[in-house]
Amino acid sequence: MATKMLYKSFAAWRHVDRRALVEQLRTLGLTAYEAKCYVALAGLGPAEPRRVAAEARIPYPSAYEALRRLASAGWADLVMRKPATYRARDPGSLKETVAAKVDETFNALQKLYSPEPAQETELVYTLRGRENVLAKMYEMLRGAQESVVLVAPTMGLEDGRLIQLLARATDGGVSVRVIGDEGAAGLLPPGVEVRTGNLVAIDLLVDGKAALIALPDCSACGWVDSPAVASHFRQFLDLMWNTSSPA
Repeated sequence: MATKMLYKSFAAWRHVDRRALVEQLRTLGLTAYEAKCYVALAGLGPAEPRRVAAEARIPYPSAYEALRRLASAGWADLVMRKPATYRARDPGSLKETVAAKVDETFNALQKLYSPEPAQETELVYTLRGRENVLAKMYEMLRGAQESVVLVAPTMGLEDGRLIQLLARATDGGVSVRVIGDEGAAGLLPPGVEVRTGNLVAIDLLVDGKAALIALPDCSACGWVDSPAVASHFRQFLDLMWNTSSPA
């Protein structure tokens, strides 16, 4: 009976659309390898990196590093050191953690969207589609004259044009601060101040007056060009910077 139940459970797991799960996890800020490793680990139970790599169909060194980052971010537990063995955190508890972070982000959004009354109505514009969102970010970065603050998971920093514009900004004397995950430091150009934190969205503030908040996959964003509104956003980003860890 136990063997039959185990077989049914294994067969059901095999029929889960793991590719779709990976894409959904990426929208929460995981890299492609991290998402593939978590999905594989969730089905395998406690497993060594080499077994996870085979199940996820990724190189062993990449799986080893991705599992280490998952454990650091709270998505997995290191249950044995020799040999290194990892176990996926229960999806139910992760759901609660992610939901709490989303609530925190949207509370900050509420402050951004509902500033103190001003003399003129401030408009928050929305854009949909990755190309449109990235085009807006490029436009904001090209216009930077004094400062740039960017909060983005690794998947949000894998755009070559974005990195080029950050490099151009630092070369032009613009102060650039980035809060990313553990993989961010290796992607950013010299001269950028980097810290790491727990991220659920992409935030961009340019010269303290133009602000943008986007989903991690850049599929949609809201932006505003107003010093009055951006000042509230800056307070939120300053708090994130002060509570994040040096890269």
